[in-house]
Amino acid sequence: MADPLADLISTAAARGDLEQLQDLLRRAPNVDAPNRFGRTALQVMRLGSPAIASLLLRQGADPNLKDSNGFSVLHDTARAGFQDTMQILLDFQADVNLQDSDGNIALHLAAKEGHLHMVQFLVLHTDSQVGHKNRSGDTPCDLARMYSRSHVVQWLQGNARGQTADQQ
Repeated sequence: MADPLADLISTAAARGDLEQLQDLLRRAPNVDAPNRFGRTALQVMRLGSPAIASLLLRQGADPNLKDSNGFSVLHDTARAGFQDTMQILLDFQADVNLQDSDGNIALHLAAKEGHLHMVQFLVLHTDSQVGHKNRSGDTPCDLARMYSRSHVVQWLQGNARGQTADQQ
C-alpha cells in the first residue's frame, strides 16, 4: 500500500508548489517513498522547476532511480530540454550515462528531440558518451538523423569534442 504522504509530496512536486512541498517534507521520513503509481516525487516533479529538484535532492532524493520503463529523471529532463534542472541533477551526482531500458542515455533523448542546447551542454560539460550505442545500435547522432534534427546532426558531426559523432 502506498504511503498517503508520498502521494501528497508527489502531487506538490508535480505542481511545482515549493511552499507546500517544503511543509510536507518536514514530515517525510523517506523522500524517495513511491506514490500510489510507484513513482517518487523527483520522478514526477515539474521538470522546469530547478527549485523543486534542488529541494528534493537536498532532502536525499536519489537522482538515479529508474521508473518501470527504465527512465530516470535525468532522461526525462534531457527529453524535455530543461538545462537548468539538468545542472541541478548533475550537481547532486546524477549519472549522465545511465541507460534506460532501450539503452539510451540522456544524450540520445536530447538529440532525438532536437534540443541542441541540451546536446551541447551534455557533450561539452559532462562525460556523456557521444558514441554510445543504444540496444538498436544507434548513437545520439543516428537518432537525430532519424528524426530529422539536422541542426543537432550538424553540430555533433562538427563540434563534438573535435571528432564527428560517426567516428566515435
